[in-house]
Amino acid sequence: MARILVVEDDDPLARVLTYQLRKAGHAPTVASDGETALREARAHPDLILLDLGLPDISGYDVLRCLNREPSTAQIPVVVVSANPDVATLAADGGTPAVAAILRKPVSGLELCAVVNTVLAAPAEWAEWHESEAAEQRARLLYRLITEGSNRLVRMVCLCLEAERTRRHGSIAGPAPSWTDLARAGCQEGLLSSGEGALLAARPSVLVEVH
Repeated sequence: MARILVVEDDDPLARVLTYQLRKAGHAPTVASDGETALREARAHPDLILLDLGLPDISGYDVLRCLNREPSTAQIPVVVVSANPDVATLAADGGTPAVAAILRKPVSGLELCAVVNTVLAAPAEWAEWHESEAAEQRARLLYRLITEGSNRLVRMVCLCLEAERTRRHGSIAGPAPSWTDLARAGCQEGLLSSGEGALLAARPSVLVEVH
């Protein structure tokens, strides 16, 4: 169970998000404006779902405040927005500013897949960054989950979940192959043919680095 701060001023949508999160076994708290969000973030939730269109201060400013404050900078943030330019948040001075981006409308399946992947991500990403090739693959995956469609984001999450399951010796459920993911990334214009080949080739490297 994770403590998740839902920053959303649309009350019906906030209720839907919290319902889906509780159904998945998490403990959500809602903040309907930026000031409340920053105050609640001091309690160090495990993850923050952040809308950008807030009534007092913008979600962009909330994100900057969270990243600037040492006590909240390590909390992963998933932006949930209908803003078509939301992918510009993917980097702040070359440093990742958000863990993932979901575009409204968001299904419960997409929401839970991304939340579970982001919550499990820190240890995985730390391992992937131990080699140059693995670091490049990690950057490609980050591009896909911050700039891709919700369908593509879900494909990334399913691939990662399947790899984690296999790593622990269990049988993975249905999931797209890394080749399928690479092809989808190329179709959405987010990967070059060379980057697609890199992501599809020897995907086990992503989880076998020690």
